Amino acid sequence: MEDPQGTGDRQVQVTHQGPGPFVTCCLRSHLEGGHLVAHSRRHRKGLRAHSVSPGGAAQRLLPLERRAFRHLWAPRRLGWWVAILFLAGSACFTFGALVAAWPETVAPALSDSSFLGRLFVVGAVFFTGAAGLQWLEVLNGDVQEALHPGAPGAWRWFGWRPRNLGYLACSAQLAGTLLFNLNTLAATRPHLSEQQERLWVWSPNMAGCICFLVASYLAYTEVSHGPVAFAPRSLSWWIAVVNLGGSAAFQASALTSFVGATEGLLFWSNVLTMVGGACFFAGAYLLIPELFDEEPSGQPDG
Repeated sequence: MEDPQGTGDRQVQVTHQGPGPFVTCCLRSHLEGGHLVAHSRRHRKGLRAHSVSPGGAAQRLLPLERRAFRHLWAPRRLGWWVAILFLAGSACFTFGALVAAWPETVAPALSDSSFLGRLFVVGAVFFTGAAGLQWLEVLNGDVQEALHPGAPGAWRWFGWRPRNLGYLACSAQLAGTLLFNLNTLAATRPHLSEQQERLWVWSPNMAGCICFLVASYLAYTEVSHGPVAFAPRSLSWWIAVVNLGGSAAFQASALTSFVGATEGLLFWSNVLTMVGGACFFAGAYLLIPELFDEEPSGQPDG
């Protein structure tokens, strides 16, 4: 899909590109040839646009800038807080599922079901906080506004961006975290009947995992500028792939945890939750160097 837009200057033209009706990159032609390109995910993370020579592929994924891993502290960046909250939430789910799978081996003193239930509640709250900030990040970092002249507009708290895959992914993930809040809170209630467990514990967990799976694939499509890509030198691509794996593990965990499942299936449900949480933890960590994944001269201050 290509969507040309004039900027009012006859010498400059802005073009939007992406799969189908969606916009994943924005191009502005150079007077001397070639283009200045802003990718949607990189734009909302505060990374500057890059130049593409005449005939170059605007949607090519950029290779990792290895110096990015030297940075861990950036509290003035919204994306950093997104990463920290996702790290905390992922740690809660990973550790809780680990203890639930091997209660007598890992931490017998912490294997009490009420403690683990509260731990998952806290993890879901961290997930919701991160997803909310991420939603605001993409709402205020729409790539369609990236290369147009003029000062940035006022901060937005609400909005609708149906052509932005990142926005759709973040919206689906935020909905999934809210369902996890319901699921984890209901799981702490004692003496639930089997029907109540299916309605208030398993069903929102299943729906939340579906939301996460949809969100992860939309995020992967946004980064890849299409349904499939293989770009192992791209940090953003690895984040999308790792999170997609985490969502698949969560989905498998929900499928095996149906009320009335055997003890063996419940064990594997906890193992899959642990695997999914570990994937999300790795993806959350990679969000931090992603904030600095550009040439040193263009790196923002932490």
